Amino acid sequence: MNSSEMLYAMCHEVLSTADIKAICKSRGFSEREANSRSLFESVFLSATGIEVAMKSLTRAEIATLHLLHMENSAVDVALFERLYGTKRTGSQAYGTFTQQFKPIYDAVQRGLIRKGLLIINETKTNSPTKTKMELWRYYFPPEFGQYLPSLFESTIHADQPGVVQVDRFRRELGRLLQTGSANSLKSSDVQLVGGSIVVGKRTFKAKFAQEWQQETWEADILQAGLKKLGTMIIAQPPTMHQGYLLAKNEYHKETPLPAILYALSKLTPDEWINPEELTPFLNVVYGSVDHPAAAAICQMGWKNSCLARYHADDMDYYRLIADRPPSASASPDSYLPVDNGGDRGALFVDLETIPYDVLEYLNRIVNLKVENGRLKVVASISKMVDSFDALRTHELVRYLQKHDTHFRAAFKKITDQWGKLIVHENLLVARITDLSLRVKLQKAFEPSDEASSPNLVILQDEYVAFPRAMLGEVEKLVKKAGHVIKTVQAR
Repeated sequence: MNSSEMLYAMCHEVLSTADIKAICKSRGFSEREANSRSLFESVFLSATGIEVAMKSLTRAEIATLHLLHMENSAVDVALFERLYGTKRTGSQAYGTFTQQFKPIYDAVQRGLIRKGLLIINETKTNSPTKTKMELWRYYFPPEFGQYLPSLFESTIHADQPGVVQVDRFRRELGRLLQTGSANSLKSSDVQLVGGSIVVGKRTFKAKFAQEWQQETWEADILQAGLKKLGTMIIAQPPTMHQGYLLAKNEYHKETPLPAILYALSKLTPDEWINPEELTPFLNVVYGSVDHPAAAAICQMGWKNSCLARYHADDMDYYRLIADRPPSASASPDSYLPVDNGGDRGALFVDLETIPYDVLEYLNRIVNLKVENGRLKVVASISKMVDSFDALRTHELVRYLQKHDTHFRAAFKKITDQWGKLIVHENLLVARITDLSLRVKLQKAFEPSDEASSPNLVILQDEYVAFPRAMLGEVEKLVKKAGHVIKTVQAR
């Protein structure tokens, strides 16, 4: 059931008259809306009264709504155990599901539903063992997200870049040069395979640098959580995802990192927080106060080059690292210097300064080779062919043409042959000597209204080309026209 269906069901079937009047009072709706369920439905998602209703929320309630806004999915009543539950909630010794969660259901009704901040509905089920309490679904409308109060009670403003650790991913790239054979670095996520930089099993992209650093930060948080729980426990408690409607066999890491990144993204460009400001949110995310300290988590983020740190009044403050300057500010000669020594004319990559987006592009169009402790650029016709449409006007290509004779020769060769040679693994070529049959095929496979390009191309010297997927259709038409098909396997 989508959100519109949930809203309709709530307004027309779930809420009592007393519920609607309470919501109208909280949100400031008129008597007309209070007396008409259809009008009530039409104004529920409006901005009217949202900020006023949210002013009465506790800090834990604000944190919970932020969590629901981040996830943007329906949850069940068990999620609110972290907000309104007790130590006995969720314990089998406490009673049935209904007995355990009825107090929480009532608290959600008072604290969030009757303030007009959540959509509630009862889902359908064929299971005879499911109780009504288990079938309630709650949804925080994304339209309300912009009106959420800040997660933080106190922040400081300072127009300072803060202290940033050395980029750990660049250090990982630098390990490629520490051996004569880059492929031997099996312990590293970053390797040189077949002339290309790969991260894990994927060809390097600029976004992988930030993802890699966040993954190492996440691993540190998980390790800290295990240490806090004790050596005899090998997994986090299941509270972090309790209440989420996860599909069967769906795996979610027990990590607060997505929530931490969400929270820090809410800071303005010159705003900083003390780690303790994250604690109430972490309590809700974990569903427990038993988790790694916020100060330790922020320290790990700083160590892994994900956060900037600012020290003031004997306290540390953190925020996400500001975006780096665009790569256009750096000229190619600063990160692709020409060797005027022993390997005269060769180009080498400076892994300390090359912008990640430039490295991604370079990785696509040339081979990279470790030579004498440096990363050498080697022209690759096969790579250039794959990216030729994007090659022609790129600044980096102009630089490579100017300074690398091998690249210049390869580029000229491709340019001269472009349009004359077709290489396609899934393309079939047929020779048709009968002119009338060629005309029939051409008419039968003309471009449709949906596809502007032709399905069959007439070539020179009685040849036609078409995708392999069309082979059955072509053979059917040829046989129907009374012609014999002879197949030749190319070698």
